[in-house]
Formats: sequence, structure tokens, C-alpha cells
Amino acid sequence: MRTSNRRPTTVLLAAAGLVAVAAAPAAAVHGGSDTTTKAHPFVVALETAAGEQWCTGALIAPTKVLTAGHCVAEADDPASLRVIAGRTDLTGSGGQVRRVKGYRVDPRYTSGLQHDSAVLTLDRPLPQKPVRVARQGDEALYRDGRTATLLGFGRTGPDGRPGTHLKQAVLTQAPPASCDPYTFPDDSPLLKVCGLPRAGTTDSVCKGDSGGPLMVGGVVIGVVSTGNKYCDTQYPVSVFTRATDVPEELLS
Repeated sequence: MRTSNRRPTTVLLAAAGLVAVAAAPAAAVHGGSDTTTKAHPFVVALETAAGEQWCTGALIAPTKVLTAGHCVAEADDPASLRVIAGRTDLTGSGGQVRRVKGYRVDPRYTSGLQHDSAVLTLDRPLPQKPVRVARQGDEALYRDGRTATLLGFGRTGPDGRPGTHLKQAVLTQAPPASCDPYTFPDDSPLLKVCGLPRAGTTDSVCKGDSGGPLMVGGVVIGVVSTGNKYCDTQYPVSVFTRATDVPEELLS
């Protein structure tokens, strides 16, 4: 739990509406623009068994989905989550639905959202082309001031209405400290990436985006972890688990 005289960081947990103190799981894209699963076929939505949009993920192998660790840790029953691919609008019925056969959370994961990543194993392969995840040697993709694209489903504003459409936003990479109050002063840039809105926008993550990919050059460089608690203009910042922090054993 954060103390000191820093700004309050009480936040809402994922889709459950529970309140916690410390780092905040994120939601859907605030601002940005609509996009499609045709343009980004690897992006998937995670829904609860009741059909509620829960998180976002990225297909990294025919039966593997990369998402946030808290999307699994905070789920009532991770094995009951449904993975939906090829469906731009979640109110429709297109695309493919898969069940979760198994899941692994980064063993270093903490409730403070350190090492916030997990991989779901699906019951059957998906036909979409998987996306590559940044590994050691991809350091050139990480540069303060370089833009990256956030993708996610979920809420788009403070009115509490669930998002239903895949959205995207172009953010600017920055040191973790730039995403205060959703980062700790000693957060390492080797573990987290901060995404700031471009000038003249308040684009950021919001509730439902958790687990979604941050992309540079067709490569996943980050996984949505936390940010913009209220999905408004007060603190429009986005925090990602750096993809190179995801253990190799989770991806294989």
C-alpha cells in the first residue's frame, strides 16, 4: 500500500466494481478511435460466464492468449472466462469463442501489480494469426518519446456504461515516474512502460482494457496493467507491464 503525501490511489478493480487501495487495474480506451478486429485480428476480448466484458488480451499462439495477471487473479473463476476473437462489436455474434483450458500467472505477480502478466491456454486453436511479443533484443522498440498504439475493449467514459467496440489510441512512451499516481517512485523502466496522451488529447486506458496490448511495429511491447481510475481527464495516464518482463516459460 502506498503511503506518504502522494495523491490518493484508491481504485476500482476490473469489472467487479470492488474497491482497493494501491495500484489500479485498468479498463477500456478513453478517447482514441474505433478500430476493428480485421485490422488487429490478434486482439481478443475476455468475458465472464455471465457475458460481462472483463478484460482484453492478445493471441500469441493458436491456443495462447497474453493478458494481465490481475485479469486472472481477480476473476471469480478464471477457467470460466470466455475468449472471443474476430468480433469487433461485442453486442454481435460473429467471430469465434473459446474456453479456457488452463492459465498461468507470472509467479512473481503481486497485488500491487508488479510483474502483472498471465497467459491463458485455450481449449481449441483460433484461426487468427498470432502476434509477436517483444523479447530481449527488442530494446529499440522502447524509447521515451516514441509513440505506441494501445488496443482494448471496455468503457470509454465516466458514465459507467460498458464498452462494446474495439478501440485504439496512440500514446507516447515515457518513464514510469511520468505515470504518477499510478506508479511507484522506484518502478523500473525494465518492468513497466508509461503511456502518455499526445498533445491536445486525453487518450488513455479505462476499465476493461486490462490485459490489452501496447504495440510498436506490429510487436506487443506492453500489457495494460493500470491507469486512469475514473476514465476521465484528471489523470489520463496508462501503465503497462513491459513485455520483456513476461517470463519465457509463460509464453511457451
